[in-house]
Amino acid sequence: METTSTLFDTVVKETIDATQEIFSTMVPMEISPEETFYREEKELQEEVMSLVNFSGEHSGIIALLCNKNIALKITSLMLGIDATELDHDTKDAIGEVTNMIAGNLKNKVHTSLGKMHLSVPIVVGGTDLTISSTSKGTGETSNSSDSEEADNNQNMWMISPFSSEEGILNVGIKINH
Repeated sequence: METTSTLFDTVVKETIDATQEIFSTMVPMEISPEETFYREEKELQEEVMSLVNFSGEHSGIIALLCNKNIALKITSLMLGIDATELDHDTKDAIGEVTNMIAGNLKNKVHTSLGKMHLSVPIVVGGTDLTISSTSKGTGETSNSSDSEEADNNQNMWMISPFSSEEGILNVGIKINH
């Protein structure tokens, strides 16, 4: 049986692969993975947040977090339009990218995480946005590259950043165990 840290390491690798596959096939946008880190967060903040919940043997959240410029660029490239604002088209495009990453990840980690059921994406965009978690934890925010630290913390996110010309795009995974 996999330890939690081994499970997290597997999920991180597959998250990077799933994200790169979606961006190379569906969104003609060059992204480069940076070092994944673990962050204890009760609240996430970003201009655009897209969340897909999963349930099954494990439950949790898959999140795509980015600034407005990245969201507009993704929308423009996916839909072939000149996206200039965080409107319905932009939220649809970001939700679809998150859904594709989650679906691709689901197929890659089924042996590690077991059967997964995915929700439809929830996308929010704007300024001063915060999404709070109801999980119990220490309440402190910390950054770490050590997956073992995540073992005992329900607020620990695995954040895989990707650099692009428009800035940093983060794909985050939170596994409740």
